Amino acid sequence: MQTSGRLVHFAGNTVRFNSDHAGFLAAVDAHFKNCLGEDGPIIAEYKITTLRDSDFSVSLNGSDLFSKINFDQLLWHLMQDSITQLNGTSTTELVFHAAALAHDDNGLILCGQSGSGKSSLTAWLAANGLQYLTDEVIALPVNGGEISGFSRSMILKRGSAFIWQRWLTKTESDGFLQFSDGTAWVAPTLLNASPVRSGVRPRVLIFPRYIAGAEFQTQPLTSAETLFQLLQCLVNARNFPDHGMSATKQLAREVSAFRLNYSDIEIATQWIQKITA
Repeated sequence: MQTSGRLVHFAGNTVRFNSDHAGFLAAVDAHFKNCLGEDGPIIAEYKITTLRDSDFSVSLNGSDLFSKINFDQLLWHLMQDSITQLNGTSTTELVFHAAALAHDDNGLILCGQSGSGKSSLTAWLAANGLQYLTDEVIALPVNGGEISGFSRSMILKRGSAFIWQRWLTKTESDGFLQFSDGTAWVAPTLLNASPVRSGVRPRVLIFPRYIAGAEFQTQPLTSAETLFQLLQCLVNARNFPDHGMSATKQLAREVSAFRLNYSDIEIATQWIQKITA
Protein backbone atom coordinates (compact mmCIF):
# COMPACT_ATOMS: atom_id res chain seq x y z
CA MET A 1 0.00 0.00 0.00
CA GLN A 2 1.31 3.44 -0.90
CA THR A 3 2.39 5.73 1.94
CA SER A 4 0.85 9.19 2.10
CA GLY A 5 1.53 12.15 4.36
CA ARG A 6 -0.46 14.76 6.26
CA LEU A 7 0.87 17.98 7.79
CA VAL A 8 -0.65 19.36 10.99
CA HIS A 9 0.35 22.77 12.35
CA PHE A 10 -0.02 24.88 15.47
CA ALA A 11 1.82 27.79 17.13
CA GLY A 12 4.33 28.25 14.34
CA ASN A 13 5.42 24.61 13.95
CA THR A 14 4.33 21.54 11.99
CA VAL A 15 4.29 17.77 12.42
CA ARG A 16 3.97 15.20 9.64
CA PHE A 17 2.06 11.93 9.71
CA ASN A 18 3.16 9.35 7.13
CA SER A 19 0.96 6.27 6.84
CA ASP A 20 0.03 3.41 4.55
CA HIS A 21 -3.41 3.01 6.16
CA ALA A 22 -6.33 4.72 4.41
CA GLY A 23 -8.53 4.63 7.53
CA PHE A 24 -5.96 6.47 9.61
CA LEU A 25 -5.48 9.14 6.94
CA ALA A 26 -9.25 9.58 6.68
CA ALA A 27 -9.47 10.09 10.46
CA VAL A 28 -6.71 12.72 10.31
CA ASP A 29 -8.51 14.48 7.46
CA ALA A 30 -11.77 14.54 9.44
CA HIS A 31 -10.52 15.46 12.90
CA PHE A 32 -7.51 17.69 12.11
CA LYS A 33 -9.23 19.32 9.13
CA ASN A 34 -8.90 22.85 10.44
CA CYS A 35 -5.20 22.61 11.23
CA LEU A 36 -3.93 20.75 8.17
CA GLY A 37 -1.07 22.25 6.19
CA GLU A 38 2.42 23.53 6.85
CA ASP A 39 3.00 26.62 8.97
CA GLY A 40 6.58 26.77 10.16
CA PRO A 41 9.29 24.11 10.35
CA ILE A 42 8.49 20.40 10.56
CA ILE A 43 9.58 19.47 14.08
CA ALA A 44 8.39 15.85 14.19
CA GLU A 45 7.81 13.08 11.63
CA TYR A 46 5.63 10.12 12.53
CA LYS A 47 5.67 6.97 10.44
CA ILE A 48 2.66 4.70 10.93
CA THR A 49 3.04 1.19 9.55
CA THR A 50 0.26 -1.39 9.29
CA LEU A 51 1.34 -4.71 10.82
CA ARG A 52 -2.00 -6.41 10.39
CA ASP A 53 -5.42 -4.99 9.71
CA SER A 54 -5.85 -4.13 13.40
CA ASP A 55 -2.25 -3.55 14.59
CA PHE A 56 0.19 -0.72 13.93
CA SER A 57 3.72 0.37 14.73
CA VAL A 58 4.76 4.01 15.06
CA SER A 59 8.16 5.69 14.83
CA LEU A 60 9.01 9.29 15.66
CA ASN A 61 11.90 10.88 13.79
CA GLY A 62 13.23 7.41 12.95
CA SER A 63 13.03 5.97 16.48
CA ASP A 64 10.44 3.42 17.60
CA LEU A 65 7.59 4.96 19.58
CA PHE A 66 5.00 2.16 19.68
CA SER A 67 5.56 -1.37 18.47
CA LYS A 68 2.06 -2.90 18.47
CA ILE A 69 -1.09 -0.87 19.10
CA ASN A 70 -4.64 -1.06 17.80
CA PHE A 71 -6.46 1.62 15.79
CA ASP A 72 -8.06 3.35 18.78
CA GLN A 73 -4.74 3.49 20.61
CA LEU A 74 -3.02 4.78 17.47
CA LEU A 75 -5.37 7.73 17.11
CA TRP A 76 -5.38 8.53 20.82
CA HIS A 77 -1.60 8.41 21.29
CA LEU A 78 -0.86 10.44 18.17
CA MET A 79 -3.43 13.07 19.10
CA GLN A 80 -1.72 13.50 22.47
CA ASP A 81 1.90 13.13 21.37
CA SER A 82 1.65 15.48 18.41
CA ILE A 83 0.12 18.32 20.43
CA THR A 84 2.80 17.81 23.10
CA GLN A 85 5.46 18.20 20.41
CA LEU A 86 3.82 21.33 19.00
CA ASN A 87 3.15 22.87 22.43
CA GLY A 88 6.63 22.48 23.79
CA THR A 89 8.68 23.81 20.89
CA SER A 90 7.01 27.10 20.04
CA THR A 91 9.29 30.11 20.54
CA THR A 92 7.08 32.69 18.82
CA GLU A 93 3.82 32.14 20.72
CA LEU A 94 2.85 31.41 24.30
CA VAL A 95 0.76 28.25 24.63
CA PHE A 96 -1.85 27.88 27.39
CA HIS A 97 -4.05 24.96 28.45
CA ALA A 98 -7.29 26.64 27.45
CA ALA A 99 -10.35 26.41 25.25
CA ALA A 100 -11.44 29.36 23.13
CA LEU A 101 -14.55 30.51 21.29
CA ALA A 102 -15.76 33.71 19.69
CA HIS A 103 -18.96 35.75 19.84
CA ASP A 104 -18.64 38.15 16.90
CA ASP A 105 -15.29 39.87 17.60
CA ASN A 106 -15.27 39.06 21.32
CA GLY A 107 -12.92 36.25 22.22
CA LEU A 108 -13.73 33.94 25.14
CA ILE A 109 -11.02 31.90 26.88
CA LEU A 110 -11.84 29.00 29.19
CA CYS A 111 -8.59 28.30 30.98
CA GLY A 112 -7.78 25.25 33.06
CA GLN A 113 -6.13 21.87 33.27
CA SER A 114 -7.74 18.58 32.25
CA GLY A 115 -10.83 17.85 34.32
CA SER A 116 -11.87 21.48 34.81
CA GLY A 117 -14.87 21.06 32.50
CA LYS A 118 -13.64 23.35 29.73
CA SER A 119 -14.29 20.84 26.89
CA SER A 120 -17.87 20.24 28.03
CA LEU A 121 -18.53 23.98 28.29
CA THR A 122 -16.90 24.56 24.90
CA ALA A 123 -19.11 21.98 23.19
CA TRP A 124 -22.30 23.31 24.81
CA LEU A 125 -21.40 26.91 23.94
CA ALA A 126 -20.60 25.95 20.35
CA ALA A 127 -23.97 24.21 20.07
CA ASN A 128 -25.53 27.46 21.30
CA GLY A 129 -23.96 29.56 18.55
CA LEU A 130 -20.44 30.56 19.59
CA GLN A 131 -17.69 29.96 17.03
CA TYR A 132 -15.11 27.33 17.88
CA LEU A 133 -11.35 27.83 18.08
CA THR A 134 -10.21 24.97 20.32
CA ASP A 135 -11.06 22.95 23.41
CA GLU A 136 -7.46 22.16 24.39
CA VAL A 137 -4.72 24.78 23.86
CA ILE A 138 -4.47 28.36 22.65
CA ALA A 139 -1.51 30.29 21.27
CA LEU A 140 -0.81 33.96 21.98
CA PRO A 141 1.89 35.80 19.98
CA VAL A 142 4.74 37.08 22.14
CA ASN A 143 3.92 40.62 21.07
CA GLY A 144 0.22 40.20 21.83
CA GLY A 145 -2.73 40.37 19.46
CA GLU A 146 -5.23 37.70 18.51
CA ILE A 147 -5.27 34.26 20.06
CA SER A 148 -5.47 31.15 17.88
CA GLY A 149 -6.32 27.59 18.79
CA PHE A 150 -5.34 24.02 18.01
CA SER A 151 -8.62 23.46 16.20
CA ARG A 152 -8.84 19.69 16.05
CA SER A 153 -12.11 17.97 16.94
CA MET A 154 -13.52 18.34 20.43
CA ILE A 155 -12.73 15.47 22.77
CA LEU A 156 -15.66 14.59 25.01
CA LYS A 157 -15.10 11.95 27.66
CA ARG A 158 -17.71 9.36 28.61
CA GLY A 159 -19.09 11.59 31.37
CA SER A 160 -19.85 14.27 28.76
CA ALA A 161 -21.72 11.94 26.38
CA PHE A 162 -24.95 13.73 27.27
CA ILE A 163 -23.70 16.69 25.23
CA TRP A 164 -23.38 14.99 21.88
CA GLN A 165 -26.45 12.89 22.63
CA ARG A 166 -28.39 16.12 23.19
CA TRP A 167 -27.14 18.10 20.21
CA LEU A 168 -26.26 15.63 17.43
CA THR A 169 -29.14 14.53 15.26
CA LYS A 170 -27.03 11.75 13.76
CA THR A 171 -23.67 10.21 14.50
CA GLU A 172 -23.19 8.50 11.15
CA SER A 173 -20.61 11.05 10.06
CA ASP A 174 -16.89 11.16 9.35
CA GLY A 175 -16.73 13.95 11.92
CA PHE A 176 -17.92 11.73 14.79
CA LEU A 177 -15.78 8.94 16.23
CA GLN A 178 -16.54 7.04 19.43
CA PHE A 179 -13.92 4.95 21.20
CA SER A 180 -14.39 1.79 23.23
CA ASP A 181 -14.01 3.70 26.53
CA GLY A 182 -16.91 6.00 25.62
CA THR A 183 -14.76 8.97 24.63
CA ALA A 184 -15.96 10.72 21.47
CA TRP A 185 -14.22 12.96 18.96
CA VAL A 186 -16.73 15.48 17.61
CA ALA A 187 -15.98 17.81 14.70
CA PRO A 188 -17.08 21.32 15.76
CA THR A 189 -19.16 21.83 12.62
CA LEU A 190 -21.46 19.00 13.74
CA LEU A 191 -22.53 21.21 16.66
CA ASN A 192 -22.31 24.56 14.90
CA ALA A 193 -22.35 25.04 11.14
CA SER A 194 -20.36 28.30 11.41
CA PRO A 195 -16.77 28.06 10.15
CA VAL A 196 -14.06 27.42 12.72
CA ARG A 197 -12.50 30.73 13.76
CA SER A 198 -8.78 31.10 13.05
CA GLY A 199 -8.20 33.95 15.49
CA VAL A 200 -9.93 36.47 17.75
CA ARG A 201 -9.02 39.24 20.16
CA PRO A 202 -9.47 37.98 23.76
CA ARG A 203 -12.07 39.88 25.81
CA VAL A 204 -13.33 37.50 28.53
CA LEU A 205 -11.29 34.93 30.46
CA ILE A 206 -12.91 32.35 32.72
CA PHE A 207 -11.32 29.74 34.98
CA PRO A 208 -14.11 27.13 35.20
CA ARG A 209 -14.38 24.35 37.72
CA TYR A 210 -17.03 21.67 37.53
CA ILE A 211 -18.11 20.42 40.97
CA ALA A 212 -20.95 17.89 41.14
CA GLY A 213 -23.88 19.33 43.09
CA ALA A 214 -22.21 22.70 43.63
CA GLU A 215 -24.10 25.97 43.61
CA PHE A 216 -23.40 28.31 40.69
CA GLN A 217 -20.75 30.83 41.80
CA THR A 218 -18.72 33.47 39.99
CA GLN A 219 -15.94 35.70 41.25
CA PRO A 220 -14.31 38.57 39.33
CA LEU A 221 -10.53 38.51 39.41
CA THR A 222 -7.99 41.30 39.55
CA SER A 223 -5.24 41.50 36.93
CA ALA A 224 -2.75 40.16 39.47
CA GLU A 225 -4.98 37.21 40.34
CA THR A 226 -5.56 36.55 36.63
CA LEU A 227 -1.82 36.62 35.93
CA PHE A 228 -1.15 34.12 38.71
CA GLN A 229 -3.81 31.73 37.41
CA LEU A 230 -2.67 32.07 33.80
CA LEU A 231 0.91 31.22 34.67
CA GLN A 232 -0.29 27.88 36.09
CA CYS A 233 -1.62 27.02 32.62
CA LEU A 234 1.35 28.25 30.54
CA VAL A 235 2.90 25.27 28.76
CA ASN A 236 6.11 26.60 27.18
CA ALA A 237 7.36 29.26 29.60
CA ARG A 238 10.90 27.85 29.47
CA ASN A 239 11.22 28.91 25.82
CA PHE A 240 11.22 32.63 26.63
CA PRO A 241 13.85 34.79 28.39
CA ASP A 242 11.26 36.20 30.82
CA HIS A 243 9.36 32.89 30.99
CA GLY A 244 6.47 34.52 29.14
CA MET A 245 5.79 36.96 31.97
CA SER A 246 5.42 40.18 29.94
CA ALA A 247 3.01 38.75 27.34
CA THR A 248 0.97 36.94 30.01
CA LYS A 249 0.78 40.12 32.09
CA GLN A 250 -0.52 42.05 29.09
CA LEU A 251 -3.19 39.40 28.44
CA ALA A 252 -4.28 39.57 32.09
CA ARG A 253 -4.71 43.33 31.77
CA GLU A 254 -6.72 43.15 28.54
CA VAL A 255 -9.47 40.75 29.62
CA SER A 256 -12.34 40.69 32.08
CA ALA A 257 -11.54 37.62 34.17
CA PHE A 258 -13.67 35.43 36.44
CA ARG A 259 -13.51 32.26 38.48
CA LEU A 260 -16.54 30.02 37.89
CA ASN A 261 -17.80 27.06 39.91
CA TYR A 262 -20.74 25.19 38.45
CA SER A 263 -22.63 21.92 38.31
CA ASP A 264 -25.44 22.87 35.89
CA ILE A 265 -23.99 23.36 32.43
CA GLU A 266 -27.04 25.22 31.12
CA ILE A 267 -26.91 27.84 33.86
CA ALA A 268 -23.16 28.24 33.36
CA THR A 269 -23.40 28.67 29.58
CA GLN A 270 -26.26 31.17 29.87
CA TRP A 271 -24.13 33.33 32.16
CA ILE A 272 -21.07 32.97 29.91
CA GLN A 273 -23.07 33.94 26.82
CA LYS A 274 -24.41 37.03 28.57
CA ILE A 275 -21.04 38.41 29.67
CA THR A 276 -19.37 37.51 26.37
CA ALA A 277 -22.02 39.28 24.32
